[in-house]
Amino acid sequence: MVRECREELGIAAVASPVAGERPLFLTVTRTRGRGAHTDISLWYLLNAGADTVTSYDHREFDAIRWLTDEQVLEQPEELLDPHMHRFTRKLQHTRTRRHRT
Repeated sequence: MVRECREELGIAAVASPVAGERPLFLTVTRTRGRGAHTDISLWYLLNAGADTVTSYDHREFDAIRWLTDEQVLEQPEELLDPHMHRFTRKLQHTRTRRHRT
C-alpha cells in the first residue's frame, strides 16, 4: 500500500486512526474483458486531503475525484467500483462504533 500510494498517486501513505495500518475491507472480484482474472483487493483507510493528490498515474486511472460518504452512496453503483457502496457503509459503521467507545 505504501508503494502503491507513492507510485500511483505521488503521496505518502498515512494510516487513518479509524482503521490503523490494517486493511478495513477485503474484496474478491472477477474482472471483465480481455485477460479476465480474479482480483483480490485489500482496502486501506488513509489520511489524505483532496489537495494532497496533485497528479496520478494515468496508466492506472482514467480519472480521480474526491467524494464524501453521502456522495458515494448517491452515485449509481455501476459508476463506481462494485464494492464501493459496501465499503462506504462499513466505514460509516466503523466510525460510529469507534465514537461510542
